[in-house]
Amino acid sequence: MKHSLVLFISVILMMVGCKPQVPSEYIQPDELEDILYEYHLAESMARNESGLESDYNRTKYFLAVLEKHHVSEAVFDSSLVYYYSHAERLKTIYLHVQDRLVNDAKGLGASVGDINRYSQYSATGDTANIWREETAVMLIPRPTKNRFDFVVKADSSFLLGDSFMFQFMSEHIWQSGSKDAVVCIKTTYEQDSILQTANHVSVSGITQLRIPYNRTQRIKELRGFIYLPQVDDEQEMRRLMFISQIQLIRFHNRDIQEQYENDSIAAVKTDSLQRGDDTGRTEPDTVRHHVGAGLRSKNAPFRRGGATN
Repeated sequence: MKHSLVLFISVILMMVGCKPQVPSEYIQPDELEDILYEYHLAESMARNESGLESDYNRTKYFLAVLEKHHVSEAVFDSSLVYYYSHAERLKTIYLHVQDRLVNDAKGLGASVGDINRYSQYSATGDTANIWREETAVMLIPRPTKNRFDFVVKADSSFLLGDSFMFQFMSEHIWQSGSKDAVVCIKTTYEQDSILQTANHVSVSGITQLRIPYNRTQRIKELRGFIYLPQVDDEQEMRRLMFISQIQLIRFHNRDIQEQYENDSIAAVKTDSLQRGDDTGRTEPDTVRHHVGAGLRSKNAPFRRGGATN
């Protein structure tokens, strides 16, 4: 037993020791987490003060954070390129950053509703979070890594008159120019009619995309994407978008559903009445059949006592 325990511990230590390390010339994960956390915190404070975000302010706060950590722009940019090739590591770092920012917001008095008001809802009920895909995505300006696609198929919980809201939180590293990511959802209905809804993601924070209800057609599927444009200038590599807390909220419209059910009941009653009326209308045919039989009997040879005269 003791030998097995020693062997198990040795295997665990070997696995930990074999974990790939970030080369020393790049910023290490813990320090990069601190840099990104402080950058986004400063950026958020600056945005709240002015209500605007300029390239000058963005660069000023970014350089101040780098100076605090004694990191040059060249080292940061080369490190970012390295993490672009190891996107899962960068995603893990940003998950930690997001947790710290959320905790800071709570500490400053922000309510749960301000951060994620629909987190309390399950997948059932009139208001429900029906999102079942990954809730955090890292988009970087590289082919196949700058777009997140998803499909939500309708099931029995989807009702006529449902509306939807797709929402997420986003944080950006943006070297210059306007942020211009795009979120788009194509809604397909039973008769293959299509509604396309889109929005630009131009600031950090909450993005919401609303899909209105349809009174006459049920939904077949929701197919969408979040897209970060590629960078043509190879020198401008400081650009990424971290998306978290993805949710798809479905709202049942009870007024439309009750109207639909009432119309269905009325249609069934009307159909039943028509069927009863159709059965009544067969009576004249039966009468004519018997009358016809009587006419044929009148023309037939006279029978008496079962014998023919």
